[in-house]
Amino acid sequence: MKSRLLFAVIILFFVSVTKAQQPAALPLFTFYKLDGKAVSNVNLKEGKKNLFILFDCTCDHCQRETKLLNTNYAAFKDVNIYMVTLDEAYIIPKFFDSYAKGLNNKPNVTVLQDKKQMFIPNFLPSMYPAMYLYSPQGKLLAYNAGDGGVKKMLKTLKK
Repeated sequence: MKSRLLFAVIILFFVSVTKAQQPAALPLFTFYKLDGKAVSNVNLKEGKKNLFILFDCTCDHCQRETKLLNTNYAAFKDVNIYMVTLDEAYIIPKFFDSYAKGLNNKPNVTVLQDKKQMFIPNFLPSMYPAMYLYSPQGKLLAYNAGDGGVKKMLKTLKK
C-alpha cells in the first residue's frame, strides 16, 4: 500500500512539473559575464526586445540552434540576446568558435554563466535549448524548448 501511495505521489509530481508554465514576465535573475561581472534585470539594455537562450555547449540541439541563430543574425540585430549556460568558462569560447563563429562578439549578444543555478527554477525550461523572447516591458512574447526555437522567434519578431 505504501508503494502505491509513493508511486501516486511521484506521478503527481511529474504531472505538475510537466504542466508548469513559463513565467509571463521576465523573472528576477543574476548571471555572470565570462569576466565575472554580474548582470541582472537592472543591467538590461532598455527599449529593445530581450531574447534569453539557455544552452549547453555539449547539446546537439543547442549547437544547431546557435548555428541557425548566427546564420539569421541580421533578423536579430535589434534584439538584446542573452545566451546563458551552466558550463565552465573555458569551454564557452570553443563552443562559439565551432558552431557560431563571431556570434559571441556581436554588440547585442551577451554570453552569461548561471553560476548560482537560477535559470532553471526561475524560467522553468523543459529542455535545452530554451528560448524566451520578452518585450521591452518584460512581457513573455514567445517560448520554445528544443529544436525550432530560432524559427519560432523569427516568426514572432515579424509580427
